[in-house]
Amino acid sequence: MLSTVVNHLNTYRAARVTHQSPYRAEMADLPATLYPFWKRTAQHEFKGIPQDAFFFARAAEGLMAFFDCVRHSSMTCGLPSMAADSVWHAWMRLSPTGLNAFCRKHFGRVIPHVEALDMGDGMARALAACLVHARRIERMPVAGPNLPRLFALDRVLAMPAGRGYLLFNGEVASLALDARGRAIGVPAYVHSLSPALLLAAGLISDDEYRRHARKTGTPAETGGGRGSSDSQAICVGDACEGASDAGGDSGCGGGCGGGGD
Repeated sequence: MLSTVVNHLNTYRAARVTHQSPYRAEMADLPATLYPFWKRTAQHEFKGIPQDAFFFARAAEGLMAFFDCVRHSSMTCGLPSMAADSVWHAWMRLSPTGLNAFCRKHFGRVIPHVEALDMGDGMARALAACLVHARRIERMPVAGPNLPRLFALDRVLAMPAGRGYLLFNGEVASLALDARGRAIGVPAYVHSLSPALLLAAGLISDDEYRRHARKTGTPAETGGGRGSSDSQAICVGDACEGASDAGGDSGCGGGCGGGGD
């Protein structure tokens, strides 16, 4: 009896996610077979992942947000959510041609999924590009301090072994999540996601950095950045670690991603 009530509640909450999402049209166009297939199969790859309709809806919405970042980017974008990635993996197994058609229809291009080790720019830069575009899409100041919903997704959903991004003293930091999705350890600053490194990478402008510096009292020195002409997407595997404030960078392994047509 209780499980039936819980299932009805989660189904109602999932419907609300779809109805209220900025990606309402895309969510409504998800194949009807995707959720049942994800529910049956995702647990084999992502151990301990919840299988309810609400978790799936939030994870699918996160994947739509990531595809939107890729659409707006001329650089590599990294997916910071294993929950969203679980939907991507299931969809590729269910119907890769259907997924490609969906991406063409709603995001203007195919977004292939490849291993992170095959990507040229590296995970740190890819995550930085995703952060900047996610902020732009949500109309946030691109230099921070703020955290887009996509980056907070695994922590909010308690994704087992996911990545727990959060703001810590005004900087983006990362916490490991255990097998139950609970935060463990202490926050570690992700150096490549700091405003100064976003500027150095050419992901934000001098003016955008100066506006951030004026608000936070940060020294406003600026410098040149470097660009990238490719448009790709990579996602974080469970070996990604945030950097410490000692100045290290994020090191990732076991990730996956996608590139151009």
